[in-house]
Amino acid sequence: MKKSLLLSTLLLASLAFANDYMYEISPLVGVNAAEGNLGFKNNAYLTGALEFQMNPKETTVSPELSLFYAPNVDYSKGGTTDVMRVMLNGVHAFHKLQTITPFVKAGVGMEFFTTNKAGNEDRPFVDAGLGLKADLTKQLALKLETVYMLKHGFTHAGSADSNLATLVGFTYAFDAKSSTKFSKEIYEEKAPSNTEQTAKKRVIPPVEIIPVVSSDVMGAESNQFENLKKEKAINLHIQFQYKSTSVDNRSLETINKYAAFLKGHPSQHAQIIGYTDSVGSAKYNKKLSKKRADAVVKLLIEHGVDPSQLTAIGMGEENPIADNATKSGRAKNRRIETKLIK
Repeated sequence: MKKSLLLSTLLLASLAFANDYMYEISPLVGVNAAEGNLGFKNNAYLTGALEFQMNPKETTVSPELSLFYAPNVDYSKGGTTDVMRVMLNGVHAFHKLQTITPFVKAGVGMEFFTTNKAGNEDRPFVDAGLGLKADLTKQLALKLETVYMLKHGFTHAGSADSNLATLVGFTYAFDAKSSTKFSKEIYEEKAPSNTEQTAKKRVIPPVEIIPVVSSDVMGAESNQFENLKKEKAINLHIQFQYKSTSVDNRSLETINKYAAFLKGHPSQHAQIIGYTDSVGSAKYNKKLSKKRADAVVKLLIEHGVDPSQLTAIGMGEENPIADNATKSGRAKNRRIETKLIK
């Protein structure tokens, strides 16, 4: 059973979450189930744990340092020992499902005994585990995990000693990442269609803002906007700097042309509408899309457009024009549209 658990853990590790905080600390408590031939009076004993995890910005594997400690574990032939394990693991978190974040981990560790009896010696081991975190607040989550530890040995039956620790506790995340502020938002003007609801439920890889490169970017003619129809939105194909609300230099020409059109039609009022893909929370996506729409409005005003002609709207992840389950689809959904409303 323990071998099958280890195998399934390694298989899960091949699946593809971006954590919004740089650090996590997790106090845990649980039970360690030791192999039956290790000489302990009770093969299952209480153990505590403290885990510290770092979440680098540009990787999906987070380093984690763990300390497991079990005091006064009884030997079957008399005497006690404290058991301490120190581990360094790589943790891979999956995309959040509602409020649940599954994860897998694997790494190496060192096991120490205050009393070396019954063939128990201080030795290194390998470990693998899986678990989940259930959000209680933005920074606090309930954490459950199971960790399988395998240590090479010579004194017990077989060639390896195994332990299985099952733990529960809390995770506190802190130090928000500055670069992840721009990744998530929502539109509140209409209910999503069945297709959009289905798209939201897809399991999406970690957020990544990719500039849209389209073959139908606005042409060079200054009158390209003359045929705009009221209440019909068009894609401006505005591109942004990577993980930023700064408009890409290649899009400034489009901004300039649209500004010229609006200045030539002072009676027209335009909505600048920002969208995101479905990665991340709806609330966060609403903020990002509004910030990007605000950035375009600001540039249009700098190009001479009357501020009274412009309104910025953040629609977040609603009204997708492509499949959010693909990288290219998510890139198309991250867009700026405009619509003349009078």
